[in-house]
Amino acid sequence: MLRANLAELLMSEGYQVSCAADGVEALLRLVREPLPAAIILDIVLPKVNGISFRQRQMAVPELSQIPTIALTAMKNLGDLDHLGFRHVLPKPTNIDHLFEALAQLGSPS
Repeated sequence: MLRANLAELLMSEGYQVSCAADGVEALLRLVREPLPAAIILDIVLPKVNGISFRQRQMAVPELSQIPTIALTAMKNLGDLDHLGFRHVLPKPTNIDHLFEALAQLGSPS
């Protein structure tokens, strides 16, 4: 439900959105679909969590260049520093902060 609501909000702001239910589906979409301009990634995901997803993403040169924003309820956000996220936003996420983070990456696409 959160994923669908977030997708609606992003689309209402002009972003093209593709959603994945879990980390495995997200990895498959990166291989099969045109590469996205950015990825918004929850750290807690079924099957392959956000940390494992990001590690796999970083291992592929063309995927590692995709700016990635993490959403997390983790208390110690510094634990994610080594993963090279452009932004790490705490959950619950203020939508204005997410839009600001996306704006820093470039225009909607």
